[in-house]
Amino acid sequence: MHDSTDQRIEHILSYSPAIIYVCRADGDFGATFVSNNITSIFGYSIEECLDNPGFWRENIHPDDCERVFESYDGLFEKGSHIHEYRFRKKDGSYLWILDELKLIRDSEGNPVEIIGSWLNITERKKTESALMESEALFRAFFETNPVATIITSPSGLVHMVNPAFTNRTDYTPEEVIGRTAQELGFWRNSVDRERMVTAIVEHGFIDNLESSFYGKDNRPMICLISSRAIELGGETRILSIVVDVTEQRAAEEVLRKLDQAKSDFISTAAHELRTPLIAIVGYSELLENSGSGLLTEEQKESYLSIIQSNAEVLNHLVDDLLDVGRIQMGRSLGVVSKEHDVAAIIKKVSESMRVKSQRHQIIVTHVNPPPQTMLFDGGRITQVLYNLLNNAIKYSPQGGTINIHTITAEDKVTVSIIDQGQGMTPQQVEHVFDRFYRADPENNKASGLGLGMSIVKQIIADHDGELSVYSNLGEGTTVTFTLPVK
Repeated sequence: MHDSTDQRIEHILSYSPAIIYVCRADGDFGATFVSNNITSIFGYSIEECLDNPGFWRENIHPDDCERVFESYDGLFEKGSHIHEYRFRKKDGSYLWILDELKLIRDSEGNPVEIIGSWLNITERKKTESALMESEALFRAFFETNPVATIITSPSGLVHMVNPAFTNRTDYTPEEVIGRTAQELGFWRNSVDRERMVTAIVEHGFIDNLESSFYGKDNRPMICLISSRAIELGGETRILSIVVDVTEQRAAEEVLRKLDQAKSDFISTAAHELRTPLIAIVGYSELLENSGSGLLTEEQKESYLSIIQSNAEVLNHLVDDLLDVGRIQMGRSLGVVSKEHDVAAIIKKVSESMRVKSQRHQIIVTHVNPPPQTMLFDGGRITQVLYNLLNNAIKYSPQGGTINIHTITAEDKVTVSIIDQGQGMTPQQVEHVFDRFYRADPENNKASGLGLGMSIVKQIIADHDGELSVYSNLGEGTTVTFTLPVK
């Protein structure tokens, strides 16, 4: 009966996935028993294990020896011990084993022997190694990805952010990890986040959801977010790639406004060019049919004056169009500097404008009169003064005083045109130098192509001068430019 039981135990152990062994608790720790399945797993016979007291020590992987022996004292302190290491097979290859040991003591507490088991965990270790490599690759990709990337739980708790995310949002990892996106106020519209989470739950992903976000200190951002449900650490997470398109959308808005401005310009230009042409053609026809003697000499002179005046307007419009074309190509407007008297030019232009507008009083004041001769392009500065005075009259529809004020310093002459008109808002002032921009496009009386101020700016820049606009709504506008005294 005893032999039958021993055979049954031996049979069971031979099919056990674990190798059972018994060894001495001191000295060389030589094995006194080992289950016969050691042969099928490691290739050694039972005799090879039992006859060689150094069998265990000699076959531990050299890289694991120090760690194994250093931890062995824990067995005698706790009475049990578990460790993992590589053990050599008879063919020279190694298997990872999980070694679980139990210390047996006698009635007096003295160590008697050690009972243990070896379990082959090589496949588990390969899986762990593959996972570690995969996680290392994932982390390397995550950290080096140039696109802002964030990992959150479905509830919004932030687990990881990459350097690109901190660069884009100005948040440090310490400021966001462990807090929720809702708490941080990332989403400007909470409905967008709900859409993203719903898509993840239903489909497992969402691509290019455009939404408004806040960076650090409530800095507004427009982003495209693409998210995927992933498993990380045994938990479901949401990996999101966030592409900042704030500058792109701003540029698109600028282009949209520019396209709209060009469309408005074409419509306005057609109207502005047609108006003087109609007058020229109409009065020319009247003069052509004046042979019947129905027109007096005074009427003929008046009609010729009207034709000449509208021809000048048409000429100015064509000049403006040619000038803005040069500016758009990045070319100078062709400044030719010669000796001129700026005060004389101001006087000539102001007198001309007084004739055209009887409702406005134009007053010229010189503080420290300008030098009688300065080097600048007389025609271009005349064009500047004409545009600025024309604007002052145009946007002062109720009349009033327009002051031309000059101050002469050692290195420059400063000229200011000050009106008492309707003024401008800060937004209008911001765009006043934009091509095709008209501060009051709804006002039919305030005609023009919206090119004058951009041309004025270029002319002053070509003279190495400076140009500025100061205005308050309802309080008039002051435009100031400088000319160097050379």
